[in-house]
Amino acid sequence: MGTTVRVQHGIACPDIGPVCAQRDEPPQHHDQRFWIAELRLQAEYAVTDWLGVELQFPLRSSSTSITYRDLDGNAFVPDQPDIHHRNETLFGAGDPWLSARLRQRFGAFSFSGRLGLTVPLGRTEENPFAAGRAGFEHQHVQFGTGTVDPLLGLEAAHAWERVTARLYGQAQLSLYQSAKSFQAGSRFGGGVAVDFQLIPSLQVGVTAETLTELPERWDGVVEQDGNVGRTDVLLGLAGAWTVAGSTLTLSLRVPVYQHFIVTSSDGGQLKYPGIVQLAFQRPFELLH
Repeated sequence: MGTTVRVQHGIACPDIGPVCAQRDEPPQHHDQRFWIAELRLQAEYAVTDWLGVELQFPLRSSSTSITYRDLDGNAFVPDQPDIHHRNETLFGAGDPWLSARLRQRFGAFSFSGRLGLTVPLGRTEENPFAAGRAGFEHQHVQFGTGTVDPLLGLEAAHAWERVTARLYGQAQLSLYQSAKSFQAGSRFGGGVAVDFQLIPSLQVGVTAETLTELPERWDGVVEQDGNVGRTDVLLGLAGAWTVAGSTLTLSLRVPVYQHFIVTSSDGGQLKYPGIVQLAFQRPFELLH
């Protein structure tokens, strides 16, 4: 899956960096663009008809570019290295998910639940806000949370002859801070999906969902320029093609409502036009 994110915020001395100790640097505006992609392996082993165990392993890429502007909107190139941002591409593993999935069917109704946890494998950084205040170069991108987070999920579905309706919800709970004094915000998602079987090999679906992420904390503090929490409502469209037992799915989700919790009128806000996802799925029998 992938998306692009734009982040804009104002900054003034002394937060600009060490240059403020040398001269009275005027306030400036930082206009940053991220290109974010994730390749996720999701493998499930069906122990019985009603119980499966699942592993999800993510690989992530974050590429960013930065444009510096004065208060009139004119771009400029700083004459000294910036400690906050840089043009760069980062790549690494995220936190794997381990979970058990339970399923039960009652006629046309089916229910499933997930219970699991995350494994703190993804790279985490030291407190970037403390480093920035001390005048040191730092990194804000976190590939993991640094903590073991519980995972909870529920789904209910009803199938008709050519139509299936699903109601689902999921939570990733961040209950404590990591060894680097970082506590990610808990994440909650839920929505409704309706899938239409047009022909045996082609299915299309529409979705409406809401995603909420609570504020992150460093040393117990919600930093103004960090992730201060957000709620997004997205509408989606997907198409799935099944050939010889394999399924290829292409989907697009577009935000139609975004709410940000900010502590000042110039706090950074992350905005994205949509999320594109391509998935390949293949079930098979294991040899014994």
